[in-house]
Amino acid sequence: MQQAKSRKQFTSAQLILFGFAVVILAGTALLSLPFAIKPGNSGNFIDLLFTATSAICVTGLVVVDTGTFFTPAGHVVILTLIQIGGLGIITATTLYALILGKRIGLRERVILKEALNNQDIGGVVRLVKFILTVTLIIELIGGLLLSAAFLEYFPPLKAAWYGFFHAVSGFCNAGFDLFGADYYKFSSLIPLHHNALIVLTLSVLTILGSLGFFVIIDVYRQKKWQQFTLHSKLAIVSTAAFVMLGTLLFFLIENGAALQGLGIDRIANAFFMGFVSRTSGFSAINLMEVLPGTLLILMFIMFVGACPGGTGGGIKTTTFAVLFLATRARLQRKDDVVVYNRRIDQGTINRAVTIVLISSATVFVGIVLLTLLDAHDLLSLIFEAVSAFGTVGLSMGITPGLSAGAKLVLICLMFFGRLGPLTLAFALIERENRPEKIKYPHGDVIIG
Repeated sequence: MQQAKSRKQFTSAQLILFGFAVVILAGTALLSLPFAIKPGNSGNFIDLLFTATSAICVTGLVVVDTGTFFTPAGHVVILTLIQIGGLGIITATTLYALILGKRIGLRERVILKEALNNQDIGGVVRLVKFILTVTLIIELIGGLLLSAAFLEYFPPLKAAWYGFFHAVSGFCNAGFDLFGADYYKFSSLIPLHHNALIVLTLSVLTILGSLGFFVIIDVYRQKKWQQFTLHSKLAIVSTAAFVMLGTLLFFLIENGAALQGLGIDRIANAFFMGFVSRTSGFSAINLMEVLPGTLLILMFIMFVGACPGGTGGGIKTTTFAVLFLATRARLQRKDDVVVYNRRIDQGTINRAVTIVLISSATVFVGIVLLTLLDAHDLLSLIFEAVSAFGTVGLSMGITPGLSAGAKLVLICLMFFGRLGPLTLAFALIERENRPEKIKYPHGDVIIG
C-alpha cells in the first residue's frame, strides 16, 4: 500500500524526467565499458555522460570524435540512444511493452498524453504505433538513399552502415556522424558538402523530423490544406518561413565569405546551414569562417528550434508563431488573436509567454555560468549555450576544450532543452491542481 501511494505521488512530468535521467545514466555506463571504446582511448565520466546526454537529447554536441573514439559497438549504443531520444523515452517504452503484448493502462495513457503533447487521452496508443511506422519508413528510405550516395566513397557494407546510421541521426535531428575516422576529427559533413544527394537527403530527413509526428499524421490523413488542423498549418507555415529566411540570409551574408568557392553548391549549402542545421547539428561549413552577424542569426533560429512533437528542441516554431500573431493583434488593437478563421485562446498565449521567459532565463543563466567556468571568448560560449538548449549540436569548435564545469552546464542545458521548459518546471514544482476558492479584486498595471 505504501509503495502504491508513493507511485501515485509522481506526476507525469516527473516520470518523463526520471525516464530520461535513467536512460542517460544507463547509456553512460554502457559507453564506459571496454567494448565501446577503441584501444588507446580513455574516457572520463564527464565526457561519457556528456556523450550519452547529447545522444539521448538528440543534440549532437560532442567532446570526443564519435568516429575515432568509439568502436562499432559503441556506435550502436549511441545510435540506440539517438533512436530512443528521437521517439521519446515514454514512447519507446510503450512500443517495447506493446511488442511484449503488455496492456497499456489508463495511467500509462495519461503519461503518454503528456509525453506526446497530445490534447486528449483517446487514441494515444494508436498514435504511438503510427509514430513507429512513420519513423521506420522515413529512416528506411533515407538510409537507402544515403547508402547509395556513400557508395561513391566507401565499400558497400560500410556505405550501408553509414547510410542508416546517418539517416537515423538526421531524422532524429541528432547530428552525430562517423566521418572523423575517414577524414579528420569533428569533420561532420564538411568533406562531403559538394555531394548534393547527401546534403539534400539529410535536409529532407531533418525537416521531416523537426515538423513533428502530429503534422506528418495530419498531412497523411487529411491530404487537403483546408482540412489540416490549426497546429499543422502554423507548424508548416512557420517552418517554411524559417526555411526561406534562414537560407536567404545565409546566402546573402556568406556568399562572399564561408560560401565562397563552392560554385553551384552554394545554394544547397546555404539552405542546409541557414535552416537545416538549426536542429540537426550537422555542419557543411566550418563555423569558424562564418561572420559574427550570421552566427547571431543562427542562434536566433536555433533558439526557436523545431515544431512540437518533433525530434528537435528550442522554444518551438508554433510558440514563436503564437507570440508573433498575438503581437500583431495587439498592434492592430484587436482583442482576439485570429488566424485561419480560428481564435487562439488566452491560455495558449500565456503558455507561449511562459515558455519563452523560462527558456530565455535558462539560457542566460547558462551563459553566465559558462563565462565563470571557462576562458573561451564570449561569442563562442553564447553559441554553445544556445546550441545546447536548442538541442542543435552546432559548435564553433570549443566543445572538446571546455572545462569540466562548463561541460556540466551544457549537459543541464541539453537535458532542459530536450524535455522542454514547461515539462521540467512542472516536474520540479507541480502540485495537485486545486481550484482557486478566492477571487481577488481587479488591479491595473501600466505596461510599456
